[in-house]
Amino acid sequence: MQSFSRHIIVVNGYGCHLDTPLKPYLDRVVRFFNDVPSLIYPILLFTGGPTQQKTAPGVTEAGLMAEYVTKHRDRRIRPSDYFKEDTAFTTYDNIARSADWIRNVLPKLDPVSKRLFDGTKITIFCEATRSANVVMLARHFLLPFVKTIDDIRVETDSWERADPFKQAGNLVYNKLAITCPWFRLAERERQRRMIRAKEI
Repeated sequence: MQSFSRHIIVVNGYGCHLDTPLKPYLDRVVRFFNDVPSLIYPILLFTGGPTQQKTAPGVTEAGLMAEYVTKHRDRRIRPSDYFKEDTAFTTYDNIARSADWIRNVLPKLDPVSKRLFDGTKITIFCEATRSANVVMLARHFLLPFVKTIDDIRVETDSWERADPFKQAGNLVYNKLAITCPWFRLAERERQRRMIRAKEI
């Protein structure tokens, strides 16, 4: 039986408004499809919840991004290849919940995948200052779905105005969340971000 490779593209969300650097970030996602003809059986997973409920009621990061990319996509990518994970509030959430989706949802959508696909590539889009966090989380949560660590790639764009050193603290925090789950650090940060989302 002939086998194929599949490419899963995870797009991390950053806010619920397009009149921000989010638009050029999504344009970069669209260009990725247009410029990389080698993409085989691509699946797009947009991840991000309702993180700005006061200024963007009823809008999720995943929904906003999926709508934009769907309108501007290369037509060789089918709309049925777009999926949304709209419960994530943190970078940890983005990657951990994407792993859950690949593990639990994708096999139901593609029941013959184990027989047809002998390899999976994963590309993750994120803001540049968060790339170290994303790489660390991806190697923890997504490594079981690929053959080697080289099959996980990160694509970035840069617009963060805050001090990049802030991400050093987040890197340590997320490392502790991974290695010491009994501290429930990821859950605490998620709850904090959910509360903040109601105020912005």
